[in-house]
Amino acid sequence: MRRRLRKKKHLGEFHQYGFSLVCLLREGLSSEEFDSFVDTFIADAIEARGLIFGGGGSPAARWSGVVCRDHRYDSTTEEDCTFIREWLNRQAVVASFTISKPWDVWHG
Repeated sequence: MRRRLRKKKHLGEFHQYGFSLVCLLREGLSSEEFDSFVDTFIADAIEARGLIFGGGGSPAARWSGVVCRDHRYDSTTEEDCTFIREWLNRQAVVASFTISKPWDVWHG
């Protein structure tokens, strides 16, 4: 397959890897606390490392999504995963969470 087509289809050297995040928040979390947590997560854990996050949830249910690099053909690193894990461990509103192993975000 030609390079141009591999790039267009995110194959070969153009694979992009990210990881899934599933987070359970403590019970009784208000909407304001939830909004504050999400805003802080995006600013301090995601955007500060050049990552993007796609997902959602609510204070009464699980909150989940996919984390990947902001640049089109870059992949997340083990350092990114470790940083997110440590950041979530420090949050009082987080009851538990799981982070997946890296996977191809374009082809599952």
